[in-house]
Amino acid sequence: MIDKEKIGKQLKELRLSRGWRQSYVAEKVGLSRSQISNIESGKRALTLSTLKRFCEAYNIDISYFGIETENFNEALDLTSRLEAIFKSEYVSAEKKDEIYRDIMRIYLETRG
Repeated sequence: MIDKEKIGKQLKELRLSRGWRQSYVAEKVGLSRSQISNIESGKRALTLSTLKRFCEAYNIDISYFGIETENFNEALDLTSRLEAIFKSEYVSAEKKDEIYRDIMRIYLETRG
């Protein structure tokens, strides 16, 4: 799980260490300045794809945040595939519901 407060603080430290303004980072990652502010203050959670864009903007590896690269890449790939399924017009709503229920069941089983 991504710790939004910890990563937000790390992102702010990175930005300040480079002398960048929030507006500059916002442009690089495709967000608004207020979204950057909310992320840095821990008020807004990050998606995996957004965190990847931050890594690209700062030219750092995900391991900077204490996340294993292999696990991150697998999770990012899985997330992208699931997004494609849920956006597809060729997958029925019933099948999407079934996939969602299966994902939630597996998630809850692994948390217990």
